[in-house]
Amino acid sequence: MTFSQEKGSAGPTSLAEMARLTGEFADWHNLHYMAMWLTGDLDVAALRDAWWRVCLRHDVLRRAYLSPEEAYTYDDALSEVRVLTADTDAEAVELMGRFIGEPFSLDGRGFSRIAVVRRDERRHLFGIAIDHIINDLASWARIRSDFTEFYHRALAGDTGDVSVASSYQAFAAEERRLFSGSWGAERRAFWGSYVEEFGTVPAPFPVGAEHAGEYRPKRIARALPADAKARLQRFALEARATPFAAVTASVLAAAREVTGESAPGISVNQHGRMLPGTSQTAGLFVQTVPLHLGRERGDRVGTVREVFLRTHDVFEYSIPLLVAGRYWNETLMVPDRQAGLYVSLNEEPPSSYDLAPFTGTEAEYVELDIPGGKRFLETVVVGWNLYETGPEIVAHYNESCFPGAAVEQLLDAAEAFALPAGD
Repeated sequence: MTFSQEKGSAGPTSLAEMARLTGEFADWHNLHYMAMWLTGDLDVAALRDAWWRVCLRHDVLRRAYLSPEEAYTYDDALSEVRVLTADTDAEAVELMGRFIGEPFSLDGRGFSRIAVVRRDERRHLFGIAIDHIINDLASWARIRSDFTEFYHRALAGDTGDVSVASSYQAFAAEERRLFSGSWGAERRAFWGSYVEEFGTVPAPFPVGAEHAGEYRPKRIARALPADAKARLQRFALEARATPFAAVTASVLAAAREVTGESAPGISVNQHGRMLPGTSQTAGLFVQTVPLHLGRERGDRVGTVREVFLRTHDVFEYSIPLLVAGRYWNETLMVPDRQAGLYVSLNEEPPSSYDLAPFTGTEAEYVELDIPGGKRFLETVVVGWNLYETGPEIVAHYNESCFPGAAVEQLLDAAEAFALPAGD
């Protein structure tokens, strides 16, 4: 299939695009990628047609950047499925890793890369990479669903029109328009008061952390009781809050216990779908927002309730704080300072984010060794993994920066807060 339509239209970048284009996140690849072996009857022509339709449906896959202020959206796709060949499985994996693992250039055209490495007529290695400047997990869920749908339609000979999803270019224009009016003024007032109360964010994790040599990634895990998910849900219900608020409150309370800080802070992620009509817009970003525990000490339920109410505020006013601060000539976040603690709640294993097998094939997920992943040099990443089997609380951190004893104390205290013995 040939992509030839070069015309299009220029428009503004979103605040999150602008953050990336002006240097944030420049220390890592920003690749969202996956690969899988497909065994069965794979129709490459249908695959190409399906990807072309995905690109037509989601204009974010057709964006290129003229400057941090302006993006150009083409009428046709900027990438297509490449077909490669290999003589062995190992050669196929190595070839795929090199192809989709190459960093995207911010001044280039196209931020998606997709390929099939053919081993024989019924065995192919499929791989895809999308730059985080146009993709997060919510976007990926929409893209993968559309991809498999269009593949099925192509096999069935369906050549009907592609319905256009919500436009990312329209979102970026509307966000910039609102930011210059009362919508932006409300966020400026909120974050001004937040910084006045808690200081510029993100907050450190003051446990004697200091760089002492090379980056040494370390993972600590604590197995949780088999009924951890049900117990946590009951606790959240008692507090009239969400499970996310409960696990977040557990880490904040643990940080207070371990560090002695009166108002400890963490960073959490919020999907940037805050404008009407943007819930299905592919290309929107997860934004990191600070979340602090107030200085008043409450009981377990009161602490969860406080955190729950505060999450409403920081999520409601979520914007890229460095970009907003530059516009307002204020310091809302110290540039280049990493958050001391980052918290996530994961209720499904990472494999659930993979692309579904294409019709007529069976899939086997493949781990690729691609350098350039994000390094949280000065951040302890705490994850509550409440899968149906093997629930656990884990911490990823730089052993050359943080004392392991403090990280272990943090996990112990967080588990004791959320799932106390005898509960």
